[in-house]
Amino acid sequence: MACDSGGRSPTALPEPAPRGVNFLAAQVGDGSVGMRGSALGTTLEVEIVAVGVEGLYGLNFELLFPANLLRYEDTGAGVFPALQVNQAGAGRVLVGATHFGAVAGLTGDGTVAVVRFTAVADGSGTFDFSGQEAFDGFGDRISLNWAGGTVSVDL
Repeated sequence: MACDSGGRSPTALPEPAPRGVNFLAAQVGDGSVGMRGSALGTTLEVEIVAVGVEGLYGLNFELLFPANLLRYEDTGAGVFPALQVNQAGAGRVLVGATHFGAVAGLTGDGTVAVVRFTAVADGSGTFDFSGQEAFDGFGDRISLNWAGGTVSVDL
């Protein structure tokens, strides 16, 4: 027995929403420190990046993240030879990065650090910076724009 579809194409089922961890970084321009994120399964890597900077010798900041969604795992170094990282409590990681000696600071773009997290619960939240400071090779402050991001977790 033949089935007549009335000349219509079979209706495709909608694609299910992607499950896992999704990160959306705020847009940054020159003279900024921002974030890029990539996720694989329940692991999120947030790359802290300097964009269009001039003579950036060192910086320090507190990275704020949603501790109800993510567990801090570890931090990898970027272009700065010295990186100091301490977890300062739930949802807070202190980061300091610097050059040593009489060398030029970073000009252009570069990775400051890569911070890894594991998703532990569903929901959405924000990443942000607090207490941020940037310096040139003479110890003078550099004014930079700092931009965070958002994360959503669907386990």
